[in-house]
Amino acid sequence: MNLLQPLPRSADAELLDLPAPNLGALAENLRDLRDLDRLLGSSALTWRGLWPMLRQLPPSAPITLLDVATGGAVGPRYLARAAGRRGYNLRPFASDRLAEVLRLARAAGAAFPLIRHDALAIPLPDRAVDFTTCALALHHFDPEAAAALLRELARVSRHGVVVNDLRRARPAYWGARLLALGPWHAMARHDGPLSVLRAYTLAEARALAVRAGLPGARVVAYAPFRMLITLRIA
Repeated sequence: MNLLQPLPRSADAELLDLPAPNLGALAENLRDLRDLDRLLGSSALTWRGLWPMLRQLPPSAPITLLDVATGGAVGPRYLARAAGRRGYNLRPFASDRLAEVLRLARAAGAAFPLIRHDALAIPLPDRAVDFTTCALALHHFDPEAAAALLRELARVSRHGVVVNDLRRARPAYWGARLLALGPWHAMARHDGPLSVLRAYTLAEARALAVRAGLPGARVVAYAPFRMLITLRIA
C-alpha cells in the first residue's frame, strides 16, 4: 500500500453539518476549534494568503473583509489584529448558516457585525467588500457546491479571496486520528478525522477553481497537510 496515495473522498456527514446540532456540543466544538486554531495555525495561514494582497492597498482607508462560514469568528479577529499591527484598519464582519453559532461567536467576543446566510447565497451585491475569506469549510461542500462557494466568494470581492482548508492524504488522516486522542470533546473527535476524508487534494481543488470560472486562482500546499486557494482580483 502506498501511504502517500490519496484516500477516496468521503461523502459522510460531519456532526457539525447535522440540521440541528446539540447546542452544548456545538459550544464545546467551537471551543475546541479555537484551541486547535492556536495549535495548528489556521488563522495564521489565512493571514499568510491575505497579507500579500492587503499590502498592495493604501493603509489610510478602512478595508472590509467578510469571513464566510466563520464558526466561532476566531479567524476575522486574528486577521484584524494582524492588520492593525501593520497599520491597516481592517474592518471584518462574519457570517454563518446557524444562528446558534453566531450567538456563541458573539458571546466569545466577536465585536463586529455577524450575519446569517447560506454560504452559497451571500446577501451582498457584486464587489461589495474588499476581501473574502473562508477557513476549514470548503470540505463541508460537495464538488458542485464547493465550486459555487468559490464563485460566490469571488463575486462579492473587490480585491481578493483567501480559502484555507485541509488536504486529503493518508498521513493526514492518521495524524488526525492521533490528534483526536487528545483532550477534545465528542464532536471534534468525530469530525476531525472525517474532515480529512472529506477534504480535497490539490489537483481536485485546482479543478474546483476552474469549474468555478476562476482559472487565475492559485492553489498551494502548506504543511501539515493544508492548502491555500488565493485569488487576486484586479
